[in-house]
Amino acid sequence: MTWTYDPTQLLTTPMMQVRYLIGDTKDTDRQVQDEEIGFALTERPSVYGAAAIVCRALSAQKSRLVDTVDNDLRTTYSQQASAYGRQAIYYEQRDAKFGGVIPVAGGLNRSDKIRVECDPNRLPPAFNIGMQDNYFPVAPEGNELTPPAVPDGAL
Repeated sequence: MTWTYDPTQLLTTPMMQVRYLIGDTKDTDRQVQDEEIGFALTERPSVYGAAAIVCRALSAQKSRLVDTVDNDLRTTYSQQASAYGRQAIYYEQRDAKFGGVIPVAGGLNRSDKIRVECDPNRLPPAFNIGMQDNYFPVAPEGNELTPPAVPDGAL
């Protein structure tokens, strides 16, 4: 296992960028190995997505540890786990905003819905009208659908 951090490579190396984002820059306090960051970068190629994966892993790792109190010395792993969890959420939002997947809502108006329903390339719906009806011993063939009502001039 290796651990490297070189701030001179921060502009060009995604591994250094992820390490910088998660705050794992002190050689005396290593949090994750290079191979773990490499795995995160293969799962989510963006720097923010990989940082979110690593923060989730660190949060899970810290949540397995127990908070301890020894006189005036207090070690609070639960707060560290919570902080890494919040950072993971933040980086996931950044990943979605800057290059990640952005959700799209379709069929927001009637003409879009009709155009999609009339598309000959469209797959048949998974649910059918009357799919719970009992046609024993003989059922109708194919999908039982209502034809879309196309108002004049809608397309």
